[in-house]
Amino acid sequence: MKCADTGLIQAFLDGECSSKESEQFLLHLEYCETCRTQLDELSALDNWTREKMENAFSETNDVNVNTEAAWQRFSQTIEKTTDTYSQERQLITNRATIRRSWNQMNKQTKRWVTGASAAAVLAVSLSFPQVQAAANDFLSIFRMDKVEFVKVTQQDLQELERWIANGNVGEMELNGIGKIWIDENDQEKLEQRSFYYNNKESAEKAGVKLPQLPKDVTVDSVNVNSPYTMHLEIDTDRANKLLGQLQVEARFDEKLSGKRFSLKIPQMQNVWMTAGKESYGYSVLDAPELTAPEGVDLAQLRETLLSLPFIPDQVKKQMISIEDWQHTLPVPYMADGDSKMKEVKVNGQNGMLITGKYNAHLMWQQDGQIHMLEGSEKNADGLLDFAKQLK
Repeated sequence: MKCADTGLIQAFLDGECSSKESEQFLLHLEYCETCRTQLDELSALDNWTREKMENAFSETNDVNVNTEAAWQRFSQTIEKTTDTYSQERQLITNRATIRRSWNQMNKQTKRWVTGASAAAVLAVSLSFPQVQAAANDFLSIFRMDKVEFVKVTQQDLQELERWIANGNVGEMELNGIGKIWIDENDQEKLEQRSFYYNNKESAEKAGVKLPQLPKDVTVDSVNVNSPYTMHLEIDTDRANKLLGQLQVEARFDEKLSGKRFSLKIPQMQNVWMTAGKESYGYSVLDAPELTAPEGVDLAQLRETLLSLPFIPDQVKKQMISIEDWQHTLPVPYMADGDSKMKEVKVNGQNGMLITGKYNAHLMWQQDGQIHMLEGSEKNADGLLDFAKQLK
């Protein structure tokens, strides 16, 4: 929908919009900062006006009104519609919550491949490779066969940010380590890297391939993030001096100095849908693909990378505990004090079910892709049944 005018926003605040209008406006708010700002301003004005009116009329006690009788008549009038309206509002709120949490989750995941956490992703990515010789025998391509889930907390990300310089998309110097950057062509894509479709038909018309869904499922909207490639060059002299100052015994091979490591971040597709009264968010992405110079001693490089100071201790311990590291992709997931995690099976594959305060996430790997399904925290176990129907 287009940006809402003041009248529509005020009607939304007053509860006068239909359920369809409210749903469309809530979805629009997820992507429009201008309307969110205007909503906040009008809401603040409403609160101020209400407060002044209450103060102005708080001492008006002259008129005696049988409030109990009036309330009974009013309750009988709206009783038949209140439950239905509340259910519709709750359903709309649930849908908006799922979309908002998916947006936040994407940002959290994105922080592992852009900005201050990008180096951490390259570090962890270098710890799982399975070697396949390239056609020209100059590069080795590393792909994953299976996944291992690695818990990451907000404190871990803060530790990373204290060690790595903050910066926008583009070339970024890494303190004492080297530099990291994104291809110029990919930078242009990143400026408009998210493509949003407000229904199934418009997505398919644009060439988006959607999963096969059960007949009773309705696609509400689709979001597609474009792929891009990130590069890292290690300054082994500076990095080794840093490791020495920190009394870390591991060292980078000097032959790696100035050599390029590249991490291809694949396209990510998010589908938001409803089935009955339940709302779901479903994301699929291919495994990241790493390219490294020929002749790299992977075991030594892994040991050195896991010694770097910006990798939090609890993450480092989990990485070291992965036995089959040459064929395993570590997948980070955000954890907080309210989250509960348990390992599950999804279509015969290892997965993880995370139940939080407001929603639940199901993550698994299948056919070389990472799948993520989200729903209400009250329907956490139902995510497993729903996942089996996705093809």
